[in-house]
Amino acid sequence: MTWLIAIGGAALGAGAGWLISKNISRFTGGVCPILCNPKVAIPYFAVMGLLIAVEYAP
Repeated sequence: MTWLIAIGGAALGAGAGWLISKNISRFTGGVCPILCNPKVAIPYFAVMGLLIAVEYAP
């Protein structure tokens, strides 16, 4: 069950990274290299989602 929570957290984080990278680059003009590049933002937020999901898993 913990593996499902971890995978779900990583998937939600990756989705959030994709949304943030697509929308932040519109408003800021591509200033931040971490948030505006989807190749960097998706794995970064996937790892953050994984860590948060594992921390709060029952």
